[in-house]
Amino acid sequence: MNRAHSNSTTAVMMAIALSAGLAAGALLPVKAQAASSALPLARFYPTLLPSSPDGKVEEPEVWLAKVQGMLAAAPPLLQQSLLSAQTAKDFSSNIALLQQMQEGLLKQGALDMKAAIKSGRVSTKALGDASNLVYKALEPCRIMDTRSATGGSGVQGPILGNQLYTIPGFVTSGSNWGQFGGNGSSDCGLTNPPGNNIHAVAIVITILNPNFDAYLGVSDVASLSTVLSNVALNYTHGQGLSTMYIVPQLSTSSIYFALPAGLSVQLIFDVVGYYVVSDATALPCVQQAGVASTIAGSGGTGNATSAACPVTYTLAGGSCVSDSTNLNLASHEASGGNTTWFCSGVNSGGSSAHLTATANCCRVPGK
Repeated sequence: MNRAHSNSTTAVMMAIALSAGLAAGALLPVKAQAASSALPLARFYPTLLPSSPDGKVEEPEVWLAKVQGMLAAAPPLLQQSLLSAQTAKDFSSNIALLQQMQEGLLKQGALDMKAAIKSGRVSTKALGDASNLVYKALEPCRIMDTRSATGGSGVQGPILGNQLYTIPGFVTSGSNWGQFGGNGSSDCGLTNPPGNNIHAVAIVITILNPNFDAYLGVSDVASLSTVLSNVALNYTHGQGLSTMYIVPQLSTSSIYFALPAGLSVQLIFDVVGYYVVSDATALPCVQQAGVASTIAGSGGTGNATSAACPVTYTLAGGSCVSDSTNLNLASHEASGGNTTWFCSGVNSGGSSAHLTATANCCRVPGK
């Protein structure tokens, strides 16, 4: 079998495997699975990674930890394909497949979130339903790096075990994440508004130089025991690692994290999106009136047609208006391929009257 055919077959098999995983509706992988070392892939540095903030190449240590995390989260077939990459193009193609898998899981994440939200907090998806969750993707942006966080931030690294740490789940629009070691010139799009309407934040967690085999707990609850019981990432000493994790924002609008006692690590959080209550936006509508028709008196009949709805608008209904109480409406209906409103009337008065047709045109608002 030639190499081109082999690569094509492998890609098809991986696509089937990824589709099966998405159909299962599983949560994002939050625990590192047994995987080979990503160290041989260091030869492809500095290939850009999807989660790299600002489209810039990461430091070698951070880059390798992220690649190790993507390798650990990959299905066995994709792990094998990634490790056997011979060229930078092969490597990038495999990373792109992993990114597609993560994006698919993020889009399904709102369904998984519903199981964790109290009854009535989130209902079945419906047009205009203010309690419905939608996923808002963001450009990857660093909100925390314990290596460069300020002393006053409370998260200056290395962070230590058996202590509860926290950063806000959002900041005021126009401010930044500099004190936490994150982006010092941007709010990363994680702001107020939407603020308290954010129900969960999707972040890429990267751990550097752990000194023991252990785990990282992450939650929105201000309790050390609760945070430690919500395992976001299992890791091995001396090996950097990363994972995509959805942090609920239901109990509070904060991200709490902690390690077991006796440990120390450096951590990086990159936000990639959030789940938010959808906007209950009213339908934008416009009225399109036509030219008034003159209808003679003493039983005269006549018609009127509205102007057409603008492009991107749909006819939702219409009205027929006369300047005489003696004009009786005979019929009214959509016309012009559902773009105009048609009216016809009979004038029983002794003098002429006017009839005007108006179309009511609406469109569904975007978020």
